[in-house]
Amino acid sequence: MNSGTRWVIIDTETDGLIAPIHVVELCGQLMEGWHPVGVPFRMLLDHDIPIPSGATAVHGYTRQYLKQHGRNPRFVHSAFREYSQGYPLVAHNLNFDWDRCLVPEWARLGLAPSGQRGFCTLMLARRLALNASSHRLDDLKSHFKLSKSRSHQAQNDVLTVVELFQTIYRSRLELAGLHTFDSIKAFSIRTPIARCVEIIRGANETNKREQR
Repeated sequence: MNSGTRWVIIDTETDGLIAPIHVVELCGQLMEGWHPVGVPFRMLLDHDIPIPSGATAVHGYTRQYLKQHGRNPRFVHSAFREYSQGYPLVAHNLNFDWDRCLVPEWARLGLAPSGQRGFCTLMLARRLALNASSHRLDDLKSHFKLSKSRSHQAQNDVLTVVELFQTIYRSRLELAGLHTFDSIKAFSIRTPIARCVEIIRGANETNKREQR
């Protein structure tokens, strides 16, 4: 990816999957090209609402914990807007993080959006992770033997996506001639997926022949 291109990898943890969905943890990592820039953004949000036991079982946050360690949601989203600076936001399952969580929450709180909609790395994984049996983040972490960290905590999941780009995705995208953010975004939604897999596999085979 072009070295001057800035974008933000994000992840959220929430109070559940049924609307209205409240974000209880928001994390982001500013990227420039393929490389992280500075420290990640990470804050807990206290909406002062009950947290269902099923959600706590996933991420570990209770209403009491968020009351002690969380910040006012408007403060957190304002801080994140400063961090993201209007750059595209990328997530593993962007339809959930952007469409179902962040956009409705900004509207509910009367806040302007932070950044702009980027692309979904779950969709990208379906086109790049050729031999993975599943494209869930946990399974990709295991398949590619990435750094071990507790999943379903937003900062850890963001750093897993960073690692996927640096160790797996970058080389495959560059071999296929995908060097810009816009070209990668377009590839992430290109259909049929089988044709995308052929492109990546073909680029890899060509590279192997050239190295012989």
